[in-house]
Amino acid sequence: MALNISAVIPHYNQQYCLAKCISSLLEQDVNFNKILIIDDGSNNIKSLKFLSSYNQLYFVKNKVNMGRGFCRNLAINEITEPFIFFLDASNIVKKEYVKTALSHFINDKVAAVSGLIQNNSINDSFASKWRGRHLFKENHKFETQVHDAKSLTTYGTILRRSAVLHVGNFNSALTHSEDKDLGKRLLNAGYKIIGDPNLIVYSIKKDSVLSVLERYWRWYGEEDESMSFYDYLIAIKASIRPMIQQDIMAYDLKSALISFLCPHYGYCRYLFRKFTGKIQKHS
Repeated sequence: MALNISAVIPHYNQQYCLAKCISSLLEQDVNFNKILIIDDGSNNIKSLKFLSSYNQLYFVKNKVNMGRGFCRNLAINEITEPFIFFLDASNIVKKEYVKTALSHFINDKVAAVSGLIQNNSINDSFASKWRGRHLFKENHKFETQVHDAKSLTTYGTILRRSAVLHVGNFNSALTHSEDKDLGKRLLNAGYKIIGDPNLIVYSIKKDSVLSVLERYWRWYGEEDESMSFYDYLIAIKASIRPMIQQDIMAYDLKSALISFLCPHYGYCRYLFRKFTGKIQKHS
């Protein structure tokens, strides 16, 4: 299935894994018209000089960190090809990934196709193991067949540009949950989001305890970041069972500590952002 497609890699201070991410794109079984790198205000631009050795890369740098919604909105406006592959800088995919995903767009109502995410085998820290267990849910029994998904993720996803523009593009004001927000609008407009369990994205990010706590909060904080005291209590309950329970069953006491901290970090994060006026708002 020959379709015009370009790729986008947004990143912020992820120079250490960017080269591997780009290589996984260049090894795909399809040719990208463009590969757009969006640097979201990284601190050390000098370490990105290696990008000049790639002829087909296009580079955009934000003067300051603008957030995920802004970068993805920018990409949809910059790229004119009908299909756009978004791949996070901390992720890699096998060479047949894009070709397989494109095959699902034979249906005009399909707006997005994505797969599962797992740890790359080189990630063996306890923070990465916790991430695989509780964020990527590597032990969960997902559907084994191609199916209609109920939400949108963009860590390794092909989007139909016309559908994204039809529902108003990514919300540039959102620094996280921009994919969930767009997904809701796509589904409400009658489009389909396809999940293919045969498509695997591998994370090569070097996570720490603090970064996985932040990542957990961003994944589950929702667009308005609201967290009532009742929500906080429910989150504490969930951190004990199943999260800490799963960590103990895996004889992973270090991960159990992260699970214990999750609800408290999330609630404190919400209170801090609320009282400092930093709660993200829809524009």
